[in-house]
Amino acid sequence: MPSPVGHALGGLIAGWGTAGRRPWPDWVGQAIVFTVVGVLPDLDLLFGAHSGPTHSIGAALIVAIMAWGVSGFRARPAIVAAIFAAYASHIFLDWLGEDTSPPFGIMALWPFSHEYFMSPVAIMPAISRRYWLAGFWAHNLRALVFEITVLLPIAIAVWWGRAYSRRR
Repeated sequence: MPSPVGHALGGLIAGWGTAGRRPWPDWVGQAIVFTVVGVLPDLDLLFGAHSGPTHSIGAALIVAIMAWGVSGFRARPAIVAAIFAAYASHIFLDWLGEDTSPPFGIMALWPFSHEYFMSPVAIMPAISRRYWLAGFWAHNLRALVFEITVLLPIAIAVWWGRAYSRRR
């Protein structure tokens, strides 16, 4: 499963790609919100329940509704959809990720199903949390470099595309 850096980049890509040209004027604020929301599902690590209900479409919907509520129900639909997409990017990247610890996969369809799902082809390398094992740093560094190499150019292209479309 990807690192927080990979999930932050995924949140940026999905949020900026969904938000439209001007969801709110401050692009730095957008970046902060989308990166935080992209990493948010991993808070379940604090409770020892990783890859459970927080890694689901149901949780993404709950977060989007909460964001809409926090805005006083005044947020534009594009902003709510972008927050949903930023959260859902985490689910997608984890689904594409190599999973090395049980339960394998993610509970992507919670609350409709308690089944765990995993892509038949793992694209994103797993990040190890077992710091005491030999090779921990080398493995995680390779995984991080892979994530940045794949996701950063996509994030830059999405950002540039939005900036270019605003000027036209």
